[in-house]
Amino acid sequence: MPVGQAARDAAQGHVSSKFIRREAALTAMDAKHAKISAQRFSLLRTRILREMRSRGWSKLAVVPVTQGAGGTFVAVNLALALARQPHTQVTLIDLDLGSPSVAGQLGIPGCSAVSAALAGGGDLDALVSRVDEAPNLSVLAPDRAEPDAAELLQDEALAQAMRRLHDRHPARIAVIDTAALLGEDAALAALPLADALLLVADGRRGTASDMAECERLLVGMPPVMGVVLNKSED
Repeated sequence: MPVGQAARDAAQGHVSSKFIRREAALTAMDAKHAKISAQRFSLLRTRILREMRSRGWSKLAVVPVTQGAGGTFVAVNLALALARQPHTQVTLIDLDLGSPSVAGQLGIPGCSAVSAALAGGGDLDALVSRVDEAPNLSVLAPDRAEPDAAELLQDEALAQAMRRLHDRHPARIAVIDTAALLGEDAALAALPLADALLLVADGRRGTASDMAECERLLVGMPPVMGVVLNKSED
């Protein structure tokens, strides 16, 4: 690791995740839960890592098709699964700026607003924290909604700040949590910031027409790596 990058990593803040501690406690008490937890995202992680590395991609947007499909759940657990791989550094970025929920899902204190960071010079590094319980995982998880999320996501200042963040940590995989694709323009605004997309569909309520509309909206966007049917097994 370059000296400059090591210094920046050491300077990052640290947070502790209630979600990870709770999962660890459940795993210790329940062997079945431990097996399910280990397997749930391991196959997805393997496929994602193999394909992203073979194509030279490093930024994956996890995109719920509809509200309530569970995109944040998938993004958080996929990021944790990726971070369990040795020598795999992961940054989980909450770009559902109109309704951020990564901090709540992980049970960590959120960071200040992205808009404030951009106004102060555009350095997103100051918003990134390392997770004590997952040493390979860093998070950028705002604790409040942005009133003009779609406009902010289309701001060239944010695109440049994201590029600088990536350039400082080129070996990292970024998992980006976004707003729902259908019904909001904020998700579409975020997608060009990624190299590839992973859609999350509600396996109980999703419809063929939803997927057809997604296909129409995603013309010209980064490639779709696959679709996760969430909530399909209860």
